[in-house]
Amino acid sequence: MEKKILYINKKDADKVRGVHGIALLRKVKILKITEEERDTLPEEAELLKFIGFSSQEVGNFLQDMKKLGIRVNLKCMETENNKNWSLLELYRELEEEHAYMTQQRKPEEGKKE
Repeated sequence: MEKKILYINKKDADKVRGVHGIALLRKVKILKITEEERDTLPEEAELLKFIGFSSQEVGNFLQDMKKLGIRVNLKCMETENNKNWSLLELYRELEEEHAYMTQQRKPEEGKKE
């Protein structure tokens, strides 16, 4: 399966260039969205969707991002469950998941004294 990413970031062109640069080096197709689709998302929306990647390939891509100082909180791999979701549905689900995971980490941080 061909590897593809969908990266949406309405505010930070430098991050977009960085993520797209990694994709180009790794020969990953960069998917585009229409303005209409983009307009359904909040202004601060940022998400990264990996399509056709193994877990290890996602890890390698994220390591390359980390080397460039790029962090994206809302990210996922395409699954049978989410592949037909609208961008807004995907964004909301990832946002909810991120909030839950962040909340789960807070008690652990208090124990690291």
